[in-house]
Formats: sequence, structure tokens, C-alpha cells
Amino acid sequence: MERFALIHGVVTDGVDVFIEDGAIVVKDGKIEKLAPTYDIRSHVGNVLDVRGRLIIPGLLNAHHHLYSTLAVGLSPVGDVSNFVNILKNLWWRLDKVLDEESIYYSALLGVIDAVKHGTTMIFDHHASMNFVKGSLSILEEVFKLSGIKGTLCFETSARSGEEKVEEHIRENIEFYEKHKFNDTLKGMMGLHANLTLTEKTLRMLQKEKPKDMPVHIHCGEDRSDMEYAKSLGYKGVVHRLVEHDLLTKDSILAHAVYLTEEDYRLIKEIRPVIVANPESNANNQVGSLNREKIKEYVLGTDGMSSDMIATLKSHYLLGEGIREDFEALKKVFFDYRYKIQKYFFPDTGEFKEGYRAD
Repeated sequence: MERFALIHGVVTDGVDVFIEDGAIVVKDGKIEKLAPTYDIRSHVGNVLDVRGRLIIPGLLNAHHHLYSTLAVGLSPVGDVSNFVNILKNLWWRLDKVLDEESIYYSALLGVIDAVKHGTTMIFDHHASMNFVKGSLSILEEVFKLSGIKGTLCFETSARSGEEKVEEHIRENIEFYEKHKFNDTLKGMMGLHANLTLTEKTLRMLQKEKPKDMPVHIHCGEDRSDMEYAKSLGYKGVVHRLVEHDLLTKDSILAHAVYLTEEDYRLIKEIRPVIVANPESNANNQVGSLNREKIKEYVLGTDGMSSDMIATLKSHYLLGEGIREDFEALKKVFFDYRYKIQKYFFPDTGEFKEGYRAD
């Protein structure tokens, strides 16, 4: 039975809890007690004095690509003047050469970096187009080793040919079914983006995907995504997903930059999880989430880093800066994040006795 306490910290959840000189007693990985340090110190033998540092619930990266961790310093092999060329000449070339070893160590380095920056939950979106079967199990090894929680999915896409799609779907469904009742790791149906999902692929998904299996998709990241959906006769990227019966409340829509009025209406009606990725959007020069139209969202990095505090800072600087609505930012970083964390993992995301001590 492991029992210890963190003492002399500023204990806060950013919402209700604030103890200036606080302590947390942890027993077998769960919170046993929160109190001022003077109430706890003499009752717990094993203590760690954090010397005034901030103690908050573990952070969430709601859209990550751990397979990109080792891509730092890689040069594109061609033109990257637009978003589609960035995909073709960098990321799609990388995901074609990933093997078992590179998947494992890329994920391991990314997760270590995440934990060092206070992130204990990751919603990862994986792609390794020539190593599909068993790829999510490799990521699972890393998650188990580190002790973090999260959701995993494989990026279903027809960009390598329709014949590959079935393998992508099968990898997602097998992992999802295996982890339906797992309390630290869950599966989702990973989809790349509208622009690489044919009508045949979406019909296949509609037929084979379990009804209760949520999707995790890049949605309206670039104008080309929206234009592709509209060229097929749909009213937008979200509308296309709805028409194929793929969008549910627990689905994750990453980016949500290029949306139509119909898309916004459907988001308001269905209320899926929206993830803003400010640093990635700025790097790719694709624009940003319309925060006037979408008030509830969480933050992700899209593989740019594993540092959610730095991501929040970028979100602030790329937004209104000194004119920022700090109450709105607080709700994004604390209130709504906790809501999403608890939705997927109910005993997480709050300073409460009996909750996981992430």
C-alpha cells in the first residue's frame, strides 16, 4: 500500500479549490485528502516538499500526433506553399516509413515530454500507413509504461488507395472493442479529413463502425477540406459527417477552422468535442477557430509539442493578447477541460477524495 503526501504547494483546480499552503495525500494512486500543509504533515511519513510550486489536476492534450515527435528537424521534400503540399511533401512521406521501432520510440519520447509538462491524458491520432495492424497496441505499451490515460485511434484515409481502408477500419474497431471497459485507455474511430475520405469510404464506415464508437477527425483544418465536401453536394464538412451518420456527442473534431453556417448549426445541436490547435494552425497558416461562434472547446497541439501551458500561451498571443477575455480562457483551460476529461474517464479531472491523483 503506497501512501505519500505533496506538501507546501499552491493547491488549486482553477475553479473551486484554492489552498495557498496546501497538501495532497495520495494513497494507491488516488486522492485521500486535501488540506492545509499543517493539517497533514505530521500524519504522513512519506512527504515531498514542492516548495511553493503549483499543484493542479493533470492536463489534457485533446489532439496529438505522437508519431511526429521524432520529426523535429526534418525538411520537406518539395513545395510547402499550401496546406495540401505540406501534407504530401512532409507528413504523408513520414507516416509511410514508420515501423514498429520508430512508432514505439516516437511515442515514448512524446509521452515523456508530456508528463514533464504536466499532461496526464492524451487523445492521440496515429498514422503509419505501411504498419497498420498492431500499431495501436504499440502505443498502448507506452501509455501503460508511463501510467497516463487517453484515447487512441488510427487515421483512416483513402489517400493510399481504397483497398487500404478496410485495414484502417479494422485496426480501429479491434482496439475499440478490446478497450470498451478499460478505465485508463479507450479506442476511437480515427479519420483523417474529409479531403481524403471518399464517398465509398464513408459508406463503408457507416456500415462497419459500431454505432456507439465515436470518431476523431481533422475537420475543416484548411479551406480545401471544406471545398471538397461542398464539391460533393454537402453543406460543409460537419454536414457531410452527419449525413453519413458518423457524428455523435463524444466525437472529436480537431481544428474546426473552415466551417459553414450549417456546420455551426449542427455543432450547436450535437455538441461534439471541438479542439483548437493554435500553434499548428499558425505554423500552417490556415487561420484559426472562430471563438465567437464556438465558445466551448479544448486545446490540442496537433503534434507540434507536448506542452499544454505553452499552447495556452500561444492561444492567448495569437488571439486578443492583452484584450483577451480571461474568464473565457479560464473556462477553456479548466472548466470545459474537466468536463471532457470526466466524460471519457469519470474519476479524473477534479481534486476530490477518491479521484485519480494524476
